[in-house]
Amino acid sequence: MEPLVSIIIPTYNRAHLINETLDSILAQTYVNWECIVVEDGSTDNTEEVINSYIKKDARFQYHHRPKERLKGGNAARNYGFELCNGDYVNWFDSDDVMFPNHIECKVNLILNSDFDFVVCKGAIYESLPILELSPWPLHLNGNVLLNHIRGRISFGTNGPLFKKDFLRNKEFLFDETLTDRQEWEFFNRLLMKYPSIAMYENSLYYYRSLKTGIRGQNNFDNSKSGVVAERLTLLNVNKYVTFNREEDYIYRKMVFRRGLDFFKSFPLKTKIRLLPYILNTFVIALNLNFLKVYFLNKSR
Repeated sequence: MEPLVSIIIPTYNRAHLINETLDSILAQTYVNWECIVVEDGSTDNTEEVINSYIKKDARFQYHHRPKERLKGGNAARNYGFELCNGDYVNWFDSDDVMFPNHIECKVNLILNSDFDFVVCKGAIYESLPILELSPWPLHLNGNVLLNHIRGRISFGTNGPLFKKDFLRNKEFLFDETLTDRQEWEFFNRLLMKYPSIAMYENSLYYYRSLKTGIRGQNNFDNSKSGVVAERLTLLNVNKYVTFNREEDYIYRKMVFRRGLDFFKSFPLKTKIRLLPYILNTFVIALNLNFLKVYFLNKSR
Protein backbone atom coordinates (compact mmCIF):
# COMPACT_ATOMS: atom_id res chain seq x y z
CA MET A 1 0.00 0.00 0.00
CA GLU A 2 1.37 3.40 -0.97
CA PRO A 3 1.79 5.82 1.96
CA LEU A 4 -0.90 8.47 2.37
CA VAL A 5 0.09 12.05 1.48
CA SER A 6 -1.81 14.93 3.10
CA ILE A 7 -2.07 18.04 0.91
CA ILE A 8 -3.08 20.99 3.10
CA ILE A 9 -4.44 24.15 1.45
CA PRO A 10 -5.46 27.31 3.33
CA THR A 11 -7.78 29.55 1.34
CA TYR A 12 -9.37 32.99 1.50
CA ASN A 13 -11.50 34.43 -1.31
CA ARG A 14 -9.90 32.32 -4.03
CA ALA A 15 -13.06 30.98 -5.67
CA HIS A 16 -11.87 32.33 -9.02
CA LEU A 17 -8.50 30.52 -8.80
CA ILE A 18 -8.71 27.46 -6.56
CA ASN A 19 -10.31 25.30 -9.26
CA GLU A 20 -6.98 25.37 -11.14
CA THR A 21 -5.23 24.17 -7.98
CA LEU A 22 -7.73 21.39 -7.28
CA ASP A 23 -7.77 20.25 -10.92
CA SER A 24 -3.98 19.87 -10.74
CA ILE A 25 -4.36 17.71 -7.63
CA LEU A 26 -6.98 15.54 -9.32
CA ALA A 27 -4.49 15.03 -12.16
CA GLN A 28 -1.74 13.65 -9.89
CA THR A 29 -0.12 10.41 -11.03
CA TYR A 30 0.23 9.51 -7.33
CA VAL A 31 -3.28 8.59 -6.18
CA ASN A 32 -3.10 7.90 -2.42
CA TRP A 33 -3.63 11.43 -1.16
CA GLU A 34 -6.08 13.43 0.91
CA CYS A 35 -6.58 17.13 0.22
CA ILE A 36 -7.60 19.21 3.24
CA VAL A 37 -8.83 22.70 2.32
CA VAL A 38 -9.07 25.01 5.34
CA GLU A 39 -11.35 28.01 5.01
CA ASP A 40 -10.05 31.24 6.54
CA GLY A 41 -13.31 33.22 6.35
CA SER A 42 -13.96 33.74 2.64
CA THR A 43 -16.81 36.03 1.60
CA ASP A 44 -17.00 34.76 -1.99
CA ASN A 45 -18.35 31.41 -3.23
CA THR A 46 -15.26 29.38 -2.30
CA GLU A 47 -17.40 26.92 -0.32
CA GLU A 48 -19.59 26.21 -3.35
CA VAL A 49 -16.52 25.56 -5.51
CA ILE A 50 -14.93 23.21 -2.95
CA ASN A 51 -18.17 21.29 -2.40
CA SER A 52 -18.40 20.61 -6.13
CA TYR A 53 -15.01 18.86 -5.90
CA ILE A 54 -16.00 16.91 -2.79
CA LYS A 55 -19.00 15.53 -4.71
CA LYS A 56 -16.64 14.38 -7.47
CA ASP A 57 -13.94 12.89 -5.23
CA ALA A 58 -14.10 11.90 -1.56
CA ARG A 59 -10.37 12.55 -1.16
CA PHE A 60 -11.18 16.26 -0.85
CA GLN A 61 -12.15 17.70 2.54
CA TYR A 62 -13.38 21.17 3.51
CA HIS A 63 -12.96 22.59 7.02
CA HIS A 64 -13.36 25.99 8.63
CA ARG A 65 -10.64 27.46 10.79
CA PRO A 66 -11.97 27.43 14.38
CA LYS A 67 -13.21 30.88 15.45
CA GLU A 68 -10.94 30.92 18.49
CA ARG A 69 -7.85 30.65 16.26
CA LEU A 70 -6.24 33.79 14.85
CA LYS A 71 -7.27 34.76 11.33
CA GLY A 72 -4.73 34.09 8.61
CA GLY A 73 -3.05 31.41 6.55
CA ASN A 74 -0.75 30.28 9.37
CA ALA A 75 -3.57 29.16 11.66
CA ALA A 76 -5.29 27.50 8.69
CA ARG A 77 -2.10 25.60 7.79
CA ASN A 78 -1.59 24.47 11.38
CA TYR A 79 -5.23 23.42 11.78
CA GLY A 80 -5.02 21.40 8.57
CA PHE A 81 -1.95 19.66 9.96
CA GLU A 82 -3.85 18.80 13.15
CA LEU A 83 -6.59 17.19 11.05
CA CYS A 84 -4.43 15.28 8.59
CA ASN A 85 -3.94 11.51 8.57
CA GLY A 86 -1.08 11.20 6.11
CA ASP A 87 2.37 9.72 6.53
CA TYR A 88 3.68 12.73 4.58
CA VAL A 89 2.57 16.37 4.53
CA ASN A 90 2.68 18.90 1.68
CA TRP A 91 1.31 22.40 2.31
CA PHE A 92 0.17 24.11 -0.87
CA ASP A 93 -1.21 27.54 -1.80
CA SER A 94 -4.74 27.91 -3.16
CA ASP A 95 -3.70 29.81 -6.29
CA ASP A 96 -0.77 27.65 -7.45
CA VAL A 97 -0.69 24.57 -9.66
CA MET A 98 1.01 21.18 -9.30
CA PHE A 99 2.72 19.39 -12.16
CA PRO A 100 1.01 15.98 -12.65
CA ASN A 101 4.03 14.16 -11.17
CA HIS A 102 4.49 16.60 -8.25
CA ILE A 103 3.64 14.18 -5.45
CA GLU A 104 4.97 11.02 -7.12
CA CYS A 105 8.47 12.42 -7.68
CA LYS A 106 8.81 13.63 -4.11
CA VAL A 107 7.43 10.45 -2.56
CA ASN A 108 9.86 8.37 -4.63
CA LEU A 109 12.72 10.50 -3.31
CA ILE A 110 11.77 10.36 0.38
CA LEU A 111 10.37 6.82 0.60
CA ASN A 112 12.63 4.39 2.49
CA SER A 113 15.14 7.18 3.13
CA ASP A 114 16.50 8.98 6.18
CA PHE A 115 15.45 12.38 4.83
CA ASP A 116 13.22 14.52 7.07
CA PHE A 117 11.86 16.32 4.05
CA VAL A 118 12.46 16.68 0.34
CA VAL A 119 12.01 19.87 -1.63
CA CYS A 120 11.50 20.73 -5.28
CA LYS A 121 11.84 23.87 -7.34
CA GLY A 122 8.90 25.83 -8.70
CA ALA A 123 8.29 27.69 -11.95
CA ILE A 124 6.97 31.24 -11.69
CA TYR A 125 4.02 32.27 -13.87
CA GLU A 126 1.25 34.88 -13.94
CA SER A 127 -1.81 32.97 -15.12
CA LEU A 128 -2.96 30.01 -17.16
CA PRO A 129 -2.22 29.33 -19.97
CA ILE A 130 1.46 29.52 -19.11
CA LEU A 131 3.47 31.47 -21.67
CA GLU A 132 6.78 32.05 -19.91
CA LEU A 133 8.50 30.37 -16.97
CA SER A 134 11.15 31.63 -14.59
CA PRO A 135 13.14 29.27 -12.35
CA TRP A 136 12.52 29.33 -8.60
CA PRO A 137 15.96 29.79 -6.94
CA LEU A 138 16.96 26.79 -4.84
CA HIS A 139 20.19 25.01 -4.01
CA LEU A 140 21.57 23.21 -0.97
CA ASN A 141 25.22 24.28 -1.19
CA GLY A 142 27.18 25.76 1.73
CA ASN A 143 25.51 26.66 5.02
CA VAL A 144 21.84 26.12 4.13
CA LEU A 145 20.53 27.88 7.25
CA LEU A 146 22.66 30.99 6.71
CA ASN A 147 21.86 31.09 3.00
CA HIS A 148 18.14 30.83 3.74
CA ILE A 149 18.26 33.57 6.37
CA ARG A 150 20.12 35.80 3.90
CA GLY A 151 17.51 35.17 1.21
CA ARG A 152 19.91 33.40 -1.14
CA ILE A 153 17.67 30.34 -1.25
CA SER A 154 13.94 29.91 -0.73
CA PHE A 155 12.01 26.69 -0.28
CA GLY A 156 8.54 28.18 -0.78
CA THR A 157 5.48 26.80 0.99
CA ASN A 158 4.70 24.43 -1.88
CA GLY A 159 8.12 22.88 -2.39
CA PRO A 160 8.71 20.62 0.64
CA LEU A 161 7.19 17.23 1.33
CA PHE A 162 7.67 16.43 5.03
CA LYS A 163 7.60 13.23 6.99
CA LYS A 164 4.72 13.84 9.37
CA ASP A 165 6.68 12.42 12.30
CA PHE A 166 9.29 15.13 11.78
CA LEU A 167 6.65 17.86 12.21
CA ARG A 168 4.87 16.47 15.27
CA ASN A 169 6.76 18.82 17.57
CA LYS A 170 4.69 22.01 17.87
CA GLU A 171 7.76 24.21 17.48
CA PHE A 172 7.92 23.13 13.84
CA LEU A 173 4.54 24.64 12.92
CA PHE A 174 3.79 28.15 11.65
CA ASP A 175 3.79 31.14 14.01
CA GLU A 176 0.14 32.21 13.98
CA THR A 177 0.92 35.75 15.18
CA LEU A 178 2.88 36.68 12.03
CA THR A 179 1.22 38.19 8.97
CA ASP A 180 4.35 38.65 6.84
CA ARG A 181 7.61 36.71 6.35
CA GLN A 182 6.03 33.79 8.18
CA GLU A 183 7.34 31.15 5.78
CA TRP A 184 10.84 32.62 6.04
CA GLU A 185 10.69 32.50 9.86
CA PHE A 186 9.22 28.98 9.81
CA PHE A 187 12.00 27.55 7.66
CA ASN A 188 14.70 29.40 9.60
CA ARG A 189 13.44 27.78 12.79
CA LEU A 190 13.18 24.38 11.16
CA LEU A 191 16.67 24.54 9.64
CA MET A 192 18.18 25.31 13.05
CA LYS A 193 17.50 21.66 13.91
CA TYR A 194 19.75 20.63 10.98
CA PRO A 195 17.28 18.28 9.28
CA SER A 196 18.28 15.83 6.58
CA ILE A 197 17.10 17.30 3.26
CA ALA A 198 17.05 16.10 -0.33
CA MET A 199 16.33 18.24 -3.37
CA TYR A 200 14.49 17.24 -6.51
CA GLU A 201 16.41 19.10 -9.19
CA ASN A 202 13.51 20.07 -11.47
CA SER A 203 10.44 22.28 -11.04
CA LEU A 204 7.31 20.43 -9.95
CA TYR A 205 4.80 23.26 -9.52
CA TYR A 206 3.74 26.60 -10.95
CA TYR A 207 3.89 29.55 -8.57
CA ARG A 208 1.61 32.48 -9.38
CA SER A 209 3.69 35.66 -9.29
CA LEU A 210 0.82 38.12 -8.84
CA LYS A 211 -0.15 37.25 -5.27
CA THR A 212 -2.21 39.34 -2.86
CA GLY A 213 -1.84 37.11 0.21
CA ILE A 214 -4.32 34.84 1.97
CA ARG A 215 -5.76 37.79 3.87
CA GLY A 216 -5.00 41.45 3.29
CA GLN A 217 -3.29 43.26 6.16
CA ASN A 218 -2.55 46.94 6.60
CA ASN A 219 0.99 48.08 5.88
CA PHE A 220 1.85 48.62 9.52
CA ASP A 221 0.82 45.08 10.53
CA ASN A 222 2.91 43.58 7.74
CA SER A 223 5.85 45.87 8.43
CA LYS A 224 5.75 45.06 12.14
CA SER A 225 5.47 41.34 11.37
CA GLY A 226 8.57 41.53 9.17
CA VAL A 227 10.60 43.10 11.98
CA VAL A 228 9.21 40.65 14.56
CA ALA A 229 10.10 37.70 12.29
CA GLU A 230 13.65 39.07 12.11
CA ARG A 231 13.80 39.35 15.90
CA LEU A 232 12.43 35.84 16.46
CA THR A 233 15.02 34.41 14.09
CA LEU A 234 17.80 36.33 15.83
CA LEU A 235 16.70 35.10 19.27
CA ASN A 236 16.65 31.52 18.00
CA VAL A 237 20.06 31.90 16.34
CA ASN A 238 21.51 33.10 19.64
CA LYS A 239 19.88 30.20 21.46
CA TYR A 240 20.40 27.26 19.11
CA VAL A 241 23.04 28.05 16.47
CA THR A 242 26.82 28.19 16.58
CA PHE A 243 28.13 29.94 13.49
CA ASN A 244 31.86 30.13 12.93
CA ARG A 245 33.41 33.58 13.29
CA GLU A 246 33.06 34.54 9.64
CA GLU A 247 29.47 33.27 9.39
CA ASP A 248 28.49 35.10 12.58
CA TYR A 249 29.89 38.36 11.22
CA ILE A 250 28.10 37.87 7.89
CA TYR A 251 24.84 37.18 9.68
CA ARG A 252 24.96 40.15 12.07
CA LYS A 253 26.05 42.50 9.29
CA MET A 254 23.05 41.36 7.29
CA VAL A 255 20.69 42.00 10.23
CA PHE A 256 22.23 45.46 10.74
CA ARG A 257 21.89 46.44 7.08
CA ARG A 258 18.43 44.91 6.74
CA GLY A 259 17.27 46.87 9.77
CA LEU A 260 18.55 50.09 8.22
CA ASP A 261 16.84 49.24 4.92
CA PHE A 262 13.58 48.50 6.77
CA PHE A 263 13.77 51.84 8.53
CA LYS A 264 14.61 53.84 5.39
CA SER A 265 11.75 52.32 3.40
CA PHE A 266 8.94 53.21 5.83
CA PRO A 267 6.87 56.43 5.85
CA LEU A 268 7.57 58.73 8.80
CA LYS A 269 4.52 57.65 10.84
CA THR A 270 5.39 53.99 10.37
CA LYS A 271 9.02 54.67 11.33
CA ILE A 272 7.94 56.22 14.61
CA ARG A 273 5.61 53.32 15.45
CA LEU A 274 8.14 50.66 14.46
CA LEU A 275 11.18 52.25 16.09
CA PRO A 276 10.91 50.26 19.38
CA TYR A 277 10.72 46.95 17.46
CA ILE A 278 13.67 47.81 15.22
CA LEU A 279 15.82 49.02 18.13
CA ASN A 280 14.93 45.89 20.09
CA THR A 281 16.20 43.75 17.22
CA PHE A 282 19.40 45.80 16.88
CA VAL A 283 20.21 45.48 20.59
CA ILE A 284 20.21 41.69 20.24
CA ALA A 285 22.31 41.71 17.07
CA LEU A 286 24.96 44.30 17.83
CA ASN A 287 27.40 42.74 20.24
CA LEU A 288 30.69 44.51 20.96
CA ASN A 289 32.87 42.22 18.83
CA PHE A 290 30.61 42.73 15.82
CA LEU A 291 30.68 46.52 16.19
CA LYS A 292 34.48 46.56 16.40
CA VAL A 293 34.95 44.45 13.28
CA TYR A 294 32.19 46.17 11.32
CA PHE A 295 33.37 49.73 11.83
CA LEU A 296 37.05 48.80 11.46
CA ASN A 297 36.25 47.26 8.07
CA LYS A 298 34.23 50.31 7.02
CA SER A 299 37.08 52.66 7.87
CA ARG A 300 39.52 50.83 5.62
